[in-house]
Amino acid sequence: MTNFKDMKYERPNFEELLKKGLELTEKIKNADSFEESLKSYMEIDKMGSYVATMGSLCTVRHTINTKDEFYKAENDILDEKMPMLQEVMANTARAVVEGKYKEDYKNKFGKHLIEKYEISLKTFKPEIVEDLIEENKLSTEYEVLIASAEIEFDGNTYNLAGLGPFQQSKDRETRRRANDASWGWLAQNQDKLDEIYDKLVKVRTRIGKKLGFDNFIPVAYARMGRTDWDMEDARVYRKQIAESVVPFAQELYLEQSKRLGIEDMKNFDYNLEFLSGNPKPLGDESYLVPKALKMYRELSAETGEFFQMMVDNELMDLTTKPGKRGGGYMTSFPDYGAPFIFSNFNGTSGDVDVLTHEAGHAFNGYLQKDVSPRDLMDMTMEVAEIHSMSMEFFTHPWMSEFFGEDTEKYYYAHVCDAIKFLPYGSSVDEFQEWVYLNPDKTPEERRAKYRELEHKYLPHLDYNGFEYLENGGRWQKQAHIYSMPFYYLDYTLAQVCAFQYFVWDMENHKEAWESYLNCSRRAGFVPFKELLKECNLKSPFEAGCIDSVLPGLKKFLSSLDMDKTK
Repeated sequence: MTNFKDMKYERPNFEELLKKGLELTEKIKNADSFEESLKSYMEIDKMGSYVATMGSLCTVRHTINTKDEFYKAENDILDEKMPMLQEVMANTARAVVEGKYKEDYKNKFGKHLIEKYEISLKTFKPEIVEDLIEENKLSTEYEVLIASAEIEFDGNTYNLAGLGPFQQSKDRETRRRANDASWGWLAQNQDKLDEIYDKLVKVRTRIGKKLGFDNFIPVAYARMGRTDWDMEDARVYRKQIAESVVPFAQELYLEQSKRLGIEDMKNFDYNLEFLSGNPKPLGDESYLVPKALKMYRELSAETGEFFQMMVDNELMDLTTKPGKRGGGYMTSFPDYGAPFIFSNFNGTSGDVDVLTHEAGHAFNGYLQKDVSPRDLMDMTMEVAEIHSMSMEFFTHPWMSEFFGEDTEKYYYAHVCDAIKFLPYGSSVDEFQEWVYLNPDKTPEERRAKYRELEHKYLPHLDYNGFEYLENGGRWQKQAHIYSMPFYYLDYTLAQVCAFQYFVWDMENHKEAWESYLNCSRRAGFVPFKELLKECNLKSPFEAGCIDSVLPGLKKFLSSLDMDKTK
């Protein structure tokens, strides 16, 4: 395995790759035998692996330091050049599904690969390449803008992630000021945020129409690879959230108000769970990573081997710093068979969540590093998020190593936050659906619609007269809305599956863990609903699924020693 710092980046020769790729797609389609067709197909797979590796190396190094001029320039070039290769991908899919060896490919790799290719053909035509380039540039513009935040607070300068600990302060006035500083920066940049999003909506709508649809939504669903559920499924699912989860979440918010002794709870108060302060990890990265290594060694042989490899090869960049892009993600370098974890540790419990959530993604990547072709393991995001969100719960027994006396508080906050997240995630999805069904609405109308959805899904929120938030601006901090449209409901679907694993794990760890390993290894080989059946999980789209999991969560919360959560 190669250390991250020794992985060599070189800009792919896109013109040469495009020419070679198109030649190979013709060979796939017109070969004299399946063996010859397969040989060309695997050459394209190797080429795709190389491009993905170079793209990931550039992205990681750019997001670690958005001020690095070399990787900033390279990232801009890749934003422009990468869409060129979508023609190769589309032609490959077409050569397989429309060629004379379709059944041979299906017999060798399974029917779901063919299904994925068929739906991918809905997302590309050569005439949208310029639109894709514009879309990439706008997404990057948003990311760079958010990463550029330099906010003065109490004599120091912070980015948005750096303000996180102050927003969880035990002192209410500090929470309020940190809240105002954070959202105030977005308010100051509202016009630019509006402009970027308006352009994104318009270019995506244009893409949808060029591909033969009335709007962008079918393209978004196809991009996400959703072969077995659609917008109507999403609506039925969100209805369950509104009817079952929102009332439960409101009970939890009311309990929080009583626990804090604050009757007039404002939005900035909800960042604090306990009067004694939120659970905080016992140390920084230098403390947490060795504890995580110990945890994964004890969890299973597979996880121990995986995390040791991550540590040995410096495949994580975890702590926030100036110029670093916000948020967290996992990516991979296929040519090296290595995943990578990016995050912004800031001294909150979220630091530990990263070592479980993003490590869940990375563990899946590690288990599937030898899968070939790469398209076989290309999974939908609601499947991918099962791996991450479930890992958060499978690691619960080790949380005392990270939180000490705060462990009980962490358990309570972790489960409650996961429940409270479901309505928020639904609001983001319904908002995006409305936006792309109504692409000509103004920025003001979009914000008004989001505020309306907050009243539906998050009725407890009181923004204390903060104009930017009162007018519905909160969604502009959600990067997925800008950069990964419709990638958000996936988190909530996966959360419902993770809740099932959590309850199952408390009842029978061996069975639950074996199912989880199967879920990770089989990801991408079958679609979402089929995978759930294989793993003995209920589909969140099934009526009553959510109601069936809530009692187990309530039982867990009631089992906690609340004297330790004051």
